[in-house]
Amino acid sequence: MNRELKKVLNTMAQNGYEAYIVGGYVRDYLLGKKSNDIDICTNAKPKEIKNIFGNAKASGPYGTYQLKTKQYNYDITTYREEFEYRGRNPNKIEYNNNLLLDLKRRDFTINAICMNQEGKILDFLDGQKDLEKKIIRAIGNPKKRLKEDPLRMLRAIRFSSTLNLTIEEKLWMAMKEQKHLILSLSKDRIKKELDIILLNENFQKGLQSLEKLGMLSLLKIKVNEITYVNDLCGMWAQIECSEDFPFQKNEKKRIKMIKNLRNEFSLKEQLIFKYGIEIFLIVSKIKGYQEKEILKIYNKMKIHERKELNITFQEIKDILKKSPKEIKQIEETIIDLILDGKLKNKKKDMIKYIKEVRK
Repeated sequence: MNRELKKVLNTMAQNGYEAYIVGGYVRDYLLGKKSNDIDICTNAKPKEIKNIFGNAKASGPYGTYQLKTKQYNYDITTYREEFEYRGRNPNKIEYNNNLLLDLKRRDFTINAICMNQEGKILDFLDGQKDLEKKIIRAIGNPKKRLKEDPLRMLRAIRFSSTLNLTIEEKLWMAMKEQKHLILSLSKDRIKKELDIILLNENFQKGLQSLEKLGMLSLLKIKVNEITYVNDLCGMWAQIECSEDFPFQKNEKKRIKMIKNLRNEFSLKEQLIFKYGIEIFLIVSKIKGYQEKEILKIYNKMKIHERKELNITFQEIKDILKKSPKEIKQIEETIIDLILDGKLKNKKKDMIKYIKEVRK
């Protein structure tokens, strides 16, 4: 076990409390994957956690404390049971001293495996066996667990995609029966799960599950053929969804640029200049071109972006005395001529051209 993790758990033990790493870190550890997010469950009450780790900060309504170091992000929570769900949050919680009761409130067996300060695995709900069998199984009654928190459906699909696991049949049937519950989730929360699915190279598995369960139509999302690109906006640009989907302003702009370039794509230097090499590389991959083929063209270009032009907008305006719109058109023409090799990117040559235009 990592020295820092052992120190944190030992600190809890030295103060008289149980403490175990649980959830995603342990699951990923068993799969040979690295994780920097650490969930710790303990019988220490929230105030006691704060007393032990003075720099920990309260997070959320359930007594969780967050602790950040250079290496890890910790969420430390007290053993608890949850009751009377409203939406996807419990209306009532009770702290306790029982690790097993705390584990039983969690979503899937693969997320309920624990590790103590010696690195020993504690597995009370057979999560390790399910992990070995590559199965995602709900803890307890699947219908009840999904009704408590419908986000668990999208999490199950996300884990099946990113970890290449199979959703156990009872859980799958419960998801199919209660799929309408995802509409109770915020679109922001839905998008976060879909983002993770789309950024994974095994994204097709996740999308196929969403399609088979009828969730894509519920979310008004239409998926045709998608080429994987390691860019979230590049993935969303290949998908049809409702206009009110919660994209950030910069995401909307980027997605629009990618869609526009897809429609007018060709290996023209003018398009590389117009959209920038980053966007052009994303679209060229979608179109089936090799990156080295595009970079070869890019490296031969006489000019790559506006700031490389050796004449300013104001200098053109001072010569022509025209409107900003007309100046912009002249500037674009100059750039096209430079890219085509018909005009040099030298101020004297461009001034001569501009004066000829004025005549």
